[in-house]
Amino acid sequence: MTPHERGILIATCTSSLGSFYTMALSGFALPHIQRGLAIPENEIGALFALLRFGTVFSLVLAVLADRIGRRRLLIASVVGCAVCNLATAFAWNGLSFAFLQMGARLFLGAQVLLAVVVVIEELAAENRGFGLGILTALGGMGGALTLVVYAFVDHLPFGWRSMYVIGAFGLLSVPWLWRSLPETRRFTDHNDRVGLLGPRGPVWQPFGDLVRHHRPRLAILIAVVLPVSIILEPASVLISKHLQADLGYSPAQVGLLIGSCGIAAPLGNVLTGSLSDRFGRRAITALMTLLGSLGTALFYFGVGPIWMVVGLTVLFISFGGIGVLHAALAAELFPTSLRSTATGMREAVGTLGASLGLGLLSAAFGATGGNISSMAWLLVLTPIAPIALWWLPETAGRELEEIASDELR
Repeated sequence: MTPHERGILIATCTSSLGSFYTMALSGFALPHIQRGLAIPENEIGALFALLRFGTVFSLVLAVLADRIGRRRLLIASVVGCAVCNLATAFAWNGLSFAFLQMGARLFLGAQVLLAVVVVIEELAAENRGFGLGILTALGGMGGALTLVVYAFVDHLPFGWRSMYVIGAFGLLSVPWLWRSLPETRRFTDHNDRVGLLGPRGPVWQPFGDLVRHHRPRLAILIAVVLPVSIILEPASVLISKHLQADLGYSPAQVGLLIGSCGIAAPLGNVLTGSLSDRFGRRAITALMTLLGSLGTALFYFGVGPIWMVVGLTVLFISFGGIGVLHAALAAELFPTSLRSTATGMREAVGTLGASLGLGLLSAAFGATGGNISSMAWLLVLTPIAPIALWWLPETAGRELEEIASDELR
């Protein structure tokens, strides 16, 4: 990579650390938060559903980024996520906690998707997949930081509240990001061309243009993302419960097993990004989609501990890889004027798919008699994404302007 490309990766990885820290924080600290705010057990699901839904509203910031620039919105999202974390340290009940963290999710979702757009627009065509893999793997170190901080939660002043104060560390990087992160050249060139055409439409116009002028390509992207989210979200949520309730593992054994197999996730980020640069986004995305379902089947329905460990490792590889590949497809398939909006749509569809998957799991509970049994029914959606991928143009190793002008297969 050139020095400019390396500088872009360093800046975007730095901007993403706080978002991954925040993603992991609420899950790790849930028992302490519940006790500290006296949240009843029957309200936990609703409050955390509200919290998670904040990511859907990241689409608003994504649309704005197609009008006023990636750089300013990315830095503003770093500030917004940090401020919401700081405010969460002063939450007085469960509802205030959920709303403050819903705001944090709004900004962290924007951080992640705008970092992806910057990497896609600034790196050379042959390096885009690898760059996204590095961004996701190193940004994910924020989640590792959460694990380290959580280990000392009982010794921190004010307990879990201090973890959210620490979650405001993104503010420290803002002056450096302001100096080091330039606006992408593609957006600057596009903005200069549009400026010559006179006044532009309303700020929400990119969303309307995306739906109006790129409906077939958008529909196919949704068909790629939605079924995978429906399958993999329940698969990830039930890992710990399955190990403890069904297989009899202790919490310490669960932590050791997940920590050992979880090393596969960042490896999956980098490996799938690099492989997709070489062998194509469509082929590697289809492969990772099938591996995700295979890992789910082996982990939940395999016989014996060996198959369970193999399944869990494959699951973590697919978690890491699919996130990179879906992000690449969403950013590469659409023109510069709509790239951020399309990436925001992908994030929103993934979030809605995750909620839908959990809802379907609960709906099937009465018929199957258990969440694990219900998981088998979700796996029937597996072929949808690989089939839909066939209709998309290949994006790996090609200039973005050439991809945007392609016809569907």
